[in-house]
Amino acid sequence: MFESSSGRGSVRPVDAYRPPVSGHTEDLERLLAEWPLTSGGRFGCYFIADSSPYSDLARGIECCVFQQFFGNDPAVMAAEYGPYEAHSSFFLVVDRELLQPAGALRVIANSDRGLKTLNDIARPPLSISLEKVIQCHRIADLDKCWDVGTVAVRKEYRGAASNHLVSTLLYALLRSEVNRAGVEHLVAVLDTHAYHQLVRVIGVPFVPIAQSEPFEYLGSVNSLAVETRVTEIVASIEEHMRRMDRALLQLIKPLLERIAYGSGLPSLVRVT
Repeated sequence: MFESSSGRGSVRPVDAYRPPVSGHTEDLERLLAEWPLTSGGRFGCYFIADSSPYSDLARGIECCVFQQFFGNDPAVMAAEYGPYEAHSSFFLVVDRELLQPAGALRVIANSDRGLKTLNDIARPPLSISLEKVIQCHRIADLDKCWDVGTVAVRKEYRGAASNHLVSTLLYALLRSEVNRAGVEHLVAVLDTHAYHQLVRVIGVPFVPIAQSEPFEYLGSVNSLAVETRVTEIVASIEEHMRRMDRALLQLIKPLLERIAYGSGLPSLVRVT
């Protein structure tokens, strides 16, 4: 087990990071029964604390996606995220029709362990000190900064397969929750493909931390360490929509409004 800063053992054994044999899981059935969803529709949304055993549903998705794309096996995931488990929470989107998890997003709050992104970029090849990050991005309080540790969507729910619904639900849930929680900054290490989607397609104002360049990170050949100010997200998406080609805007406007305003967002069930 990994010890949390509060002395609580967090942590999940390596097996917690193994994807289920099939999409259907008894744990999901129990989650739905114990914490019923409060809105209709195919997809339901949860916000799950690390201390809940149901958080392993999110870890299963993480491992499935990160092993497929970047070769990060359960041992790698446990080593990388174990020290931050006690301060992690998970957005989980579930498919009620197929009775399986569809996507997950991990956020890491600040603690005496720090934030994973900022710890990782302090080492080579970027070697960006915490002091430089704070100065460059005017971060007044790290306790009001969240690290987007992972974003993982199962293959059958990516892109046009689900009209980007699962990924935009995760981003919309995150944007809504950071406002509720008083979070001022988000940091992350994003694969450059995800970075371009968020910045160029959606209009989220992520910028490279301290003007850093792409680097290799956990199996991703091209990743970027990024930061954004929460208060600038909605205005940036709105400006992006104003400048967008009208035909393209008509196609993706519902996705952008879902993220910016929470339009059509299912009720979020909090699992503690």
